[in-house]
Amino acid sequence: MADTATAKQEEKTDFTRGSIAGKLLRFMIPVFGALVLQAMYGAVDLLVVGRFGSKAGLSGVSTGSNVLNLVTFVVTALAMGLTVVISRDLGERKPEKIGPVIGGGVLVFAVIAGVLCVVMT
Repeated sequence: MADTATAKQEEKTDFTRGSIAGKLLRFMIPVFGALVLQAMYGAVDLLVVGRFGSKAGLSGVSTGSNVLNLVTFVVTALAMGLTVVISRDLGERKPEKIGPVIGGGVLVFAVIAGVLCVVMT
């Protein structure tokens, strides 16, 4: 049982020790992939509407795609900022500060989601 706990501990990625490049790359790839998929979604919309729709439809999709990308990038940046604060507390070995930060982040994102739901519908 102690071997299992040791194996699980070794599987964790600790950004506070050792080389950061490989760890940061593994952390960055999913985030980058999500942003690329979001951009591709807008591009495919533009291609389909450009091929089968009107000029007004193409203009609407283009504007909507840009607004959606802006919202996605802002929310992603806010989430990254939240992870910086959590990482700082984790690096300082102050886990008691992490809970309130996560709770505040959940509250902020819930408010953002509510506002975006009302504004964008």
